[in-house]
Amino acid sequence: MRRNERGIALLLCILSLMVLTGIAIGMMYMTDSETMINANYRSSQQAYFSALSGLQSVRERMTPANLAPHLIVGPGVTPGNPLSVVYVVNPGAADVVDLAAITTANNPFYDNELCTEMAAQGQACAAAAASYAPLVPEDPPSANAPYLGTVNYKWVRITAKANGAAAPYYTNGSANGGGVQPGTQICWNGSSEVPASKLGVANCALGGAPPAWNPVYQLTSFAVTPAGSARMLQMEVALDPPLSTHGAVDSQDHVTLNGQLSINAYDFCTCQCTAFDNKGNCTAWGNKPGKTCDASKYAIYSASTVDNPNGSETFISGQNPAVVQNQPWTWDMDALMSRYTSDPNTKNITQAPYNWSCSGGDCGNHSGPTFGVPPTLPPTPPDNPVGVGQYTQVTYVPGNLQVTGGTVGNGVLVVDGDLDIHGGLQFYGLIIVKGVIKFTGGGSDSTNIYGAAIAGEESLVDNVLGGSASISYDYCALPQPDKTKPPRTLAFRELNF
Repeated sequence: MRRNERGIALLLCILSLMVLTGIAIGMMYMTDSETMINANYRSSQQAYFSALSGLQSVRERMTPANLAPHLIVGPGVTPGNPLSVVYVVNPGAADVVDLAAITTANNPFYDNELCTEMAAQGQACAAAAASYAPLVPEDPPSANAPYLGTVNYKWVRITAKANGAAAPYYTNGSANGGGVQPGTQICWNGSSEVPASKLGVANCALGGAPPAWNPVYQLTSFAVTPAGSARMLQMEVALDPPLSTHGAVDSQDHVTLNGQLSINAYDFCTCQCTAFDNKGNCTAWGNKPGKTCDASKYAIYSASTVDNPNGSETFISGQNPAVVQNQPWTWDMDALMSRYTSDPNTKNITQAPYNWSCSGGDCGNHSGPTFGVPPTLPPTPPDNPVGVGQYTQVTYVPGNLQVTGGTVGNGVLVVDGDLDIHGGLQFYGLIIVKGVIKFTGGGSDSTNIYGAAIAGEESLVDNVLGGSASISYDYCALPQPDKTKPPRTLAFRELNF
């Protein structure tokens, strides 16, 4: 028996060695797979951040304060029109990234997303050569613009956003976008995206009735790494427009009139009286030196109704009638308030230097608070007034507020509730009230506002304009966009291609 068992140990050793060899080979394959997975992930991440760097580089170059050739201005018309597509190219040393490469289907740098977007907008995919603006090269290195040639993004496309290209979509049957066709340009009014046709114009660049708006641009970035990983990202951006109201007072609810109320909708910044009657009343308005008089504003613009004026109220406007009722409400109050309160420099009255207590949605009654120091009113000169100790601020009140005894302010006052002004107010700027605004007068102080007021909706109580109040629309007093900042990012997404 023992003689028959000779060699079994050798056989077991050989079998064990084969098993161990198989395990070792398997582990080598697993290690190689993990290495390849990690390498592919790293390459994919490199492509992602390369595409993102392209978006941010182009967004920065669209800052209005930039100078050419660093400055990039987006197209003013939607894709399919002449000069409607701009590419910023960033080829590597061995790449050819030109219009032929970008528009050729079998090229590794082909922009297949453009055809998808144009089809959704009702445009033919094969765009004419005239649709493309001259290609813009990535910046050479400079003190303010690091060279991105070593980053593997290949191009960034700039197009004006049109209905159908990306959400939000407007259809003929939607409540807020009925009648908006695919291809209609999308505009930004500082708080929401709005189709140009809903604003009464063909495209955003034409301007028109307030509030002001700017085009929304889609920035599409494509990156390819040397390892072959490709990512495509898209960002929607828009420059904040200067804020321009429909009237000296925009009201979402009914307006009750009482007391000695005077509202002048001729822009104080650009208009001056050019003729008077024998009682000293202005009978004609014209341009201030170097200005073009804006007579487009209403004294009161209401999405509801307004009391009939009586003999104690004076409304002056270049529009007839000076008070307009039952109009579309174009303000998104939450977004509008957030536009100003999201700034880290905004002064919340629950914090220093005010330290007010706001509980149960009520911030109480305060005598003579200062919300920034205004110039002497009326402001002189109108476009750059000078005042002793003058400063502007954005002030946020997170609830109902009543002020008395000579309140002053300069800048933007945002009240997330009701505002009751009793006993006078001197304010230069914009007042935004989400609830009810009441100018009820009282005492010996009058209310003088140069700028505009926007009052939101309160279902049971009307906005009340009265007391001894004088309100003058003044464009120069309204907040203007910061031209040293790049366009605001409205949306960001990754695209499958």
